[in-house]
Amino acid sequence: MTFRNGSWRARLTVLGVFALGVALGALAMEFYQQSVRGRSSAGPPPRGESARERHLQYLVKELGLTQEQTERVRRILDETRQEFLQLRNEMRPRFEEIRRRSRERLRAVLTPEQQAKFDELMRRMDEERERHRRDEPKGK
Repeated sequence: MTFRNGSWRARLTVLGVFALGVALGALAMEFYQQSVRGRSSAGPPPRGESARERHLQYLVKELGLTQEQTERVRRILDETRQEFLQLRNEMRPRFEEIRRRSRERLRAVLTPEQQAKFDELMRRMDEERERHRRDEPKGK
């Protein structure tokens, strides 16, 4: 199977940028989750309100926290979570702008037919990202 030199490069570029975006997104999410839950080896990353409670209970058990300590730790974890949520919301516009510019540059190397397919792929990726965003726990 042969590809025109330019066609092959364009496809490879699109695939490379897509893979880089996925890898960076996964890395950013892992960093965020580790920051929220601490560097605990308590198992897979927790999710949502019940996950925060599980994390707290893990600390209570492993550290032998008193009731007063437990309440203070709960407040600290809640405050820290709010700070991370705020930071993520502040950073989101910068990520969106980088994503927008990248897509413009990618579209410029594609044929009109490829652009239509690319636009559809990006639409589906955006929908999936929005679905995940809606599923994320919200701040109090």
